[in-house]
Amino acid sequence: MKTFAVRWLVGLLIGAFVVSACYGSTRPVVKIGLIAPFEELYRDDGYEVLNAIKLAVNQRNAAGGVAGRDVALVALNDNGRPDEARRQAAKMAVDADVLGVIGPVKTGSAAAGQALTGHGVPWIALTELAPAELSGGFSLALSPETLGAAAVDALLAQPDIRSVVLLSDWPEAQAGAAATEAAVRSLPLASVDQVVATAGEGVAWLGEAENGARLASALGSQATMVGSSEAGSHMFAGRAGDAAATVAWLSAAPDVDQMPQDFVAQYLALAGADPGPQAILAYDATNLLLDAMALAGAGDGELDREAVQRALLQLGNDGWQGSVDMIRWETGCQLAAGCQRMDEPIYQHAVR
Repeated sequence: MKTFAVRWLVGLLIGAFVVSACYGSTRPVVKIGLIAPFEELYRDDGYEVLNAIKLAVNQRNAAGGVAGRDVALVALNDNGRPDEARRQAAKMAVDADVLGVIGPVKTGSAAAGQALTGHGVPWIALTELAPAELSGGFSLALSPETLGAAAVDALLAQPDIRSVVLLSDWPEAQAGAAATEAAVRSLPLASVDQVVATAGEGVAWLGEAENGARLASALGSQATMVGSSEAGSHMFAGRAGDAAATVAWLSAAPDVDQMPQDFVAQYLALAGADPGPQAILAYDATNLLLDAMALAGAGDGELDREAVQRALLQLGNDGWQGSVDMIRWETGCQLAAGCQRMDEPIYQHAVR
């Protein structure tokens, strides 16, 4: 498991902290939020994302902020749990200066998205979400149908794999897997304890990290498994044990050797560790949100949440990952045609 040198986040123990790169500035301040786990099982995942967002905020403030304002970051800890995610989303909504939120970060925190939508707060997710979970928000993660198809393809690319068992509660992922016309049997995530390693059959796990690691450990190193970005959690390898060596995970972002090297160097200087794929997604999401705030506040425009949401719809995303999904799932829909669905890059990573 990786550790991060920057752990100055004492305030998270009581719920939140605010950081701005221009402490001596007299300019007005606007805020962006982050809802992520900073304690318990997924704390390293939260800190990885936090450092990327902090880097983006610092860079933007050094360049003059957005629309004549400095940017502050408010981070709330959800421990990767739905009930805490909803509570933290409600807290974000109370602060009218918070114009947008990065999160949810983990599958278990998906409830934060609809809570934010209900309060009229723009948000950008870093984890895979079903269409109903994504309604009103944006995501930089792979869509479920893309993930389902890609997981099947990745498994069948292995020489000894002839069929796949897909564990997912997303009908869209099941449809994506079925579209490959491969031999796929689909099971709900609740069937995790019933899965038995069968010769020639690969396992696709599209659920949260803790149970995925437990499944990998139970199947052992003889099984081949592919997971969602949850399998990229910093806790996964330790929980999966030796079986982690036969697990891969899929993401919309590249590994460190394919990232822009200036980003890697600056992140390393801040965090004391190389960035992972989730870090570059978080960095991209932050810059997209800041660009939307700058657009919304340009000229005589009123910089508020509604304006930021409109700007996000207008901008799409031209960052490293290359796409933003709004809840518009028409086949072949392109940004130029007025919706936010674009081709999704897919990267495969080893668990480590």
